Amino acid sequence: MQKSDQVSLYFLDALEKTRFFVNISERHLKEEFTKYTETDIETDEATCWDRHQYRNDLSAHFQTIFPQYQKQSHLLMLVSFFEDYLNQLCHSLQFEKGLNRNLKDSDGSGIERAKNYLRKVANIQIPTDTKYWSKIVEARDIRNIVAHNAGHLDKEAHKKHFKIVERNSHLDSDEFARVHLNIKQDYLLEVITAMESVVNTIWENMKYNA
Repeated sequence: MQKSDQVSLYFLDALEKTRFFVNISERHLKEEFTKYTETDIETDEATCWDRHQYRNDLSAHFQTIFPQYQKQSHLLMLVSFFEDYLNQLCHSLQFEKGLNRNLKDSDGSGIERAKNYLRKVANIQIPTDTKYWSKIVEARDIRNIVAHNAGHLDKEAHKKHFKIVERNSHLDSDEFARVHLNIKQDYLLEVITAMESVVNTIWENMKYNA
């Protein structure tokens, strides 16, 4: 088991690499779209088959649908990483401090449960009064739309989520037969920055509390 201070440092390193991954994924998809549009079956039949199975009807998917699949997947990954970080921190602190309560005994679920454990049981200050923590909580709520509704918003059931979208210039929605959530690249980078800030603050608070 990692020591509690190592948990934060390892996660910060992972976030740095995740930012790189998110950026290169965006670039690779754009490069693939360029190849898709420029490949000529008359001069490069192998590429047309090996890479695109002779599909010539995917331009709209490359420009709108595939990028959203990618960004939604990244958001799922980011929020899962952050929740796992908090959970691992709880487990490490329970072991190091000899705490008689474990994480599953705390109220709530996911990020909220870990926050409650860290504050009430492990006596670690969590920066819940910052814009960065609020950003992470909103990212979790947007993640839930992706995970449980395939990225579709319901005007009655998801009023809170519509407000999050309205407040953020890097989120928007389109309405066709259903309302589709759109995540922009900068939103993912905002979430990573927020996570870095919160984790750095937790790490500093733990050093002060040691």
